[in-house]
Amino acid sequence: MRKYLLPTIIMCVGAFILTMGLLFKFYAYPRLAVVPNDQNTTQIVQDADAKFFDADNVKPGQGELTTTARIIGDPEASKQASEESGKDVAVWNSGQVSDNNGDNIPMDGSTEVLVFDRHTGEAVNCCGESKNGEEVKRDGLLVKFPFDTKPVDTYTWWDSTVGKSFPVKFEGEEDLQGMNAYKFTQVVPETKYATRELPGNLFGGADDSGAVEADRYYSNKRTFWVDPVTGVVLDRVEEQKQEFRYNGKSLNALETTSRFTPETVDKNVEEYKSKSSLLHMVNSTFPLVFTILGILLLLAGLLLSLVIGRRRSADSETPREDERRDDDPVFGSAGPDDHTTPRRDLHGR
Repeated sequence: MRKYLLPTIIMCVGAFILTMGLLFKFYAYPRLAVVPNDQNTTQIVQDADAKFFDADNVKPGQGELTTTARIIGDPEASKQASEESGKDVAVWNSGQVSDNNGDNIPMDGSTEVLVFDRHTGEAVNCCGESKNGEEVKRDGLLVKFPFDTKPVDTYTWWDSTVGKSFPVKFEGEEDLQGMNAYKFTQVVPETKYATRELPGNLFGGADDSGAVEADRYYSNKRTFWVDPVTGVVLDRVEEQKQEFRYNGKSLNALETTSRFTPETVDKNVEEYKSKSSLLHMVNSTFPLVFTILGILLLLAGLLLSLVIGRRRSADSETPREDERRDDDPVFGSAGPDDHTTPRRDLHGR
């Protein structure tokens, strides 16, 4: 009797394993592939030899430039924003400060409230998104690439300086401290984005010592090294160029090639290397292995069931000795002794 139950047991185990594989892919992964609402991150980009306009001394300057960005998630605001928008969104508060001399007055700074989809990283227009206290409507990626990033040229990245998103181009794959990283680049074309009051003599007008309204132009080339599993930017370079322009003359405002500090890159790799590996297994390895194993067990159980069924059928069709019929074609109705002819020469006539 046990041999008849074995195929059923094997197929039940196979169905269970197959179901587990599907659950990894379609249930566990979507719940793991989300950015945290309570994010708390500090990232630093630095250029040891930047050129800039020294506002303290009102003249061009040169030296080390450090930009520190701090991001703090707001879980309560994220919950309210998700209810309001009907999407699973994160609300992060971002503060950024650029410093060129180490004093208490930064060269530049900004605060932002970022609202974006927790799965795709795309901006969501709702729920108090702002820059320096003023409402702003964003689009494209804000702080990271999507989970399961693809090697395509279809992404756009928001540029906070000019308030517009620009295309991002896939450049290939590179190894970053043992992690496979996708390299993307973005070019922000030269754009006028602000005006500033400056002394007129900065533009070579010796007779004009009064203040003038100078236009500020900006361009940038960004290079990202992205973990394709989590979408996290592991390393980044920004090649910025800014100028003040007035009456056909220009003044350098900023020229820098800034990159994540080695400490920032090390921290990113240390934090996301294991997370990336685990998420990859949940999304790809586990579903594939469990699905194949489940299907093989289902097929093995079905095949074993057919084999046992055929043997059982064959056994039932073969008559036992005590069940043979009287009209057996081999032995006849009476059996072998009844067909024996008695010898007459052994008896008298």
